[in-house]
Amino acid sequence: MRNNNIRIYLYIISLFLFFQNCQITKHFQKDHNNYFNSSFECFNNEGWREEAKFDKFIGYWALISAKYQLDNKALGSAKIVITGNSLVHLFTPELIEREFPAKGVINRGIGGDMTETLILRIEKDVISLSPSTIIIEIGGNDLIQGKCLSRIQNNVHSIIETIRKKLPKTRIIFLSVPPTDVPNLNAIVPVYNSFLSTLPSRYKNLIYIETWQDMRDPDKPTIKDELIRKEIGDKIHFNENGYSIWGKLIRPHL
Repeated sequence: MRNNNIRIYLYIISLFLFFQNCQITKHFQKDHNNYFNSSFECFNNEGWREEAKFDKFIGYWALISAKYQLDNKALGSAKIVITGNSLVHLFTPELIEREFPAKGVINRGIGGDMTETLILRIEKDVISLSPSTIIIEIGGNDLIQGKCLSRIQNNVHSIIETIRKKLPKTRIIFLSVPPTDVPNLNAIVPVYNSFLSTLPSRYKNLIYIETWQDMRDPDKPTIKDELIRKEIGDKIHFNENGYSIWGKLIRPHL
């Protein structure tokens, strides 16, 4: 009974984070978070510009990370781990099994995660499982917060170097941040993805997977209409069809 209560509680937490991320869409449309606005100044501090909201988020983030650590102690090890933000968090066990049958892919995503918060938890949540492959999708929330691009890029290098230090032979797969239905976000994401695309030339045993070609509307710089979660008006997270695309692109590398 206690385990069931924990599952229900964590499910509620994940829903909170999911809907919180939906509200971020409006937040990103503010001028101070629009990289292309003349008044834009990038945010080079930890957390979010709205400190009180970040303090609330990090409390939920810590609870989910702590649950992952308990699960890891029971699990011991895993061959493949996928980690990152809400797009990973919403990749449910059922969807993962559908896309990667019998591969034993373990999900360690947390809604709202940024590069800097992933650094804080990657050793305990991911590396502790000694996976031979780590799949990462991260960075979108950094851009939503208007973080300085150089800061995000340095954090990505820190994530890779942390993995390499502990697991030098582990393969790392970086997924591009996908398109959304938010124009300002779609404008800056390709700039960040272009940085991610250079990583394989800098690090051995690292793969970059570009998702835009398969997920973008062929005639517009937005996500395909059939991938949008229309039933809840979500402009950032894609639906099950999007995870089918992820599966198609990732499977050849597993």
